[in-house]
Amino acid sequence: MSSVDVPFLLPFSASPLDRLGERRRDPAFLASARKNPASRLLLVQDETKVPVDAGGALVWSEFHDGESASVLVFLGVDDAGGALFSREFEDGDEIPEGATFVALREAGIGLPPFDAAAAVGAVALAAWHRRSPHCVACGGSTIVEDAGHLRRCSLCGTSHFPRTDAAVIMLVTDGERCVLGRRAGAPASRWSTLAGFVEPGESLESAVAREVLEEVGIVVHATRYRGSQPWPFPASLMVAFEADANYGPLTINDEHHDVRWFTRDEVAKAIAGGEMTVPGPISAGSFLIRSWLGPEHGGLWAT
Repeated sequence: MSSVDVPFLLPFSASPLDRLGERRRDPAFLASARKNPASRLLLVQDETKVPVDAGGALVWSEFHDGESASVLVFLGVDDAGGALFSREFEDGDEIPEGATFVALREAGIGLPPFDAAAAVGAVALAAWHRRSPHCVACGGSTIVEDAGHLRRCSLCGTSHFPRTDAAVIMLVTDGERCVLGRRAGAPASRWSTLAGFVEPGESLESAVAREVLEEVGIVVHATRYRGSQPWPFPASLMVAFEADANYGPLTINDEHHDVRWFTRDEVAKAIAGGEMTVPGPISAGSFLIRSWLGPEHGGLWAT
């Protein structure tokens, strides 16, 4: 059913940040980190936006030991040993000098791997904290522990950890053609790969086969893993595959306005002519399509 191929590096997939997870429960370490003048703070606005300067670089704020935010997250340390913290932008905060808050979907492609890893973690945890004030077991209020990586119920003591929802994203191909879909609600020219969440008790490969059958009505007979990326919008892990299937008629479900087979020439000419747009360069879907096109068709490694 599946085979292993060399994965490629997707945006957000590198993780050079030293998270120091073993120190999150160390009060002495955290107290020292808060006092370290080299420590820095990353502010997150509206769960998804991070501060960047005019050149697209991430803008960190100075960290002050008096930080009194309700949720302060320890992200890890930098090469100089300075601690990295994050929290949500609050009323009364000043926007960092020279910075503009930009959605991580837009800002992320220009960030170096270290800053991208920090920003992804900060955005994902900000969204989780905002959605987790109460215990799902008893409804009690939850208390932040482990430097922002755990919430414990104040009534029943249940521990709640940040969740990640696995999703598969796949380019279906018969070798010469690929399947692209135009999702309901998307711009008329936007075509993309198929994708869907992994269901309980399901493997990644099984999820690929099920989603393809549900969405376009064809059977997958082999899958190749191509990479993965955290996708904190709000809490997914995108696992990318190429999926082999035989050429044949496609059906359509209510997720799409249209689904079609395309040759490489058709995709390349449609993109060049402005008749087709594909997902932005930060997404796994874009990498799957452009890597399949290849350099001779203006694909991922054309230059």
